[in-house]
Amino acid sequence: MTRELELARIRLGRGEPAAAAELLGPLLAAEPDDVTALVLMTHAQLALKRPDLADELARRAVEHAPEWPDALAALSRVHTELGRHDEAIAAARAAADRQPENPYRYNRLAWALLEEGHHPVEAEHAAREAIRLDPEEADFRITYAMVMKQLNLTERARQALRDALRLAPDNAVARHELAALDVAGHHPFALTRLARGASGLVGALRADPRQEASRFLLEVALRQFLVYTAIILVLLAYLGWRTAGSSVLGARLAAAAAVLVPLAYAGYFVTRLDPSLRVYLRGLLAHGRQRIAVAAAGLAFVLLLAALVAPASWLGGLLGTATAAGFAVRLLTASATR
Repeated sequence: MTRELELARIRLGRGEPAAAAELLGPLLAAEPDDVTALVLMTHAQLALKRPDLADELARRAVEHAPEWPDALAALSRVHTELGRHDEAIAAARAAADRQPENPYRYNRLAWALLEEGHHPVEAEHAAREAIRLDPEEADFRITYAMVMKQLNLTERARQALRDALRLAPDNAVARHELAALDVAGHHPFALTRLARGASGLVGALRADPRQEASRFLLEVALRQFLVYTAIILVLLAYLGWRTAGSSVLGARLAAAAAVLVPLAYAGYFVTRLDPSLRVYLRGLLAHGRQRIAVAAAGLAFVLLLAALVAPASWLGGLLGTATAAGFAVRLLTASATR
């Protein structure tokens, strides 16, 4: 029996909740009141996205062992998952009170407070206590980073995530969260940060290919870059179209800028990407609406180049059509981002 419980615990630690549940099922069928098995099965069912079943299991565990911190912590996780934040905090506090030297109890309390969202200072205190009790555990640094993120203390969040990666260089969650700060917190011309964030997301996927959040955010980051490039093209082409009637030279200069500035912007970004990420970007441009967007961008560039040498009477039509083509690129890339 003990061997099966230990195997189930190992499976959970490896991120294999279905395998853990298969091991625990027969144990609970034979001994329905085994509290350790109930707690482990609670965590497995939460990982399998079955919170209602996890709720039943956790309540049974607490009913049989109302003072056991593991059971209270498991019930706290269930309450958080089901949006019962006051109950989650109360259960987490009860677990910490019964086992004050266990850093995992304060880590759970920090997450319960973090998810509740109204007591960030208390969440910070709990996260700090977990780190104090075990400064070598990377997960506690990640929890602290999430609290700092909620408090809009971005640089402190970054430092906590860097500390987590120093302790566990292959931690996919820390890599993802650090990259997410670069992707979500940049302005259109912070291309180095955006490229760094995209590369960090690739690192998170290498560490854990199952990180769907990293995959989604990577695609969002690359599409954001495409949207900004299209916006630059549209604004400069529109400026040329507006000035075509009053200044031929001004219109031609705007057309030249509409070609050169987006190319320089894109080139600066692409040269800062990992080689594998450049391949990924090319693949992204070859699918669905992005393929149409590439064709529209090509048309816009051809029209802009033509505007550099075309007769003055053609400038309005060429630049107006280039503006429309650039706007189509922007719409196609933006709609794919949502």
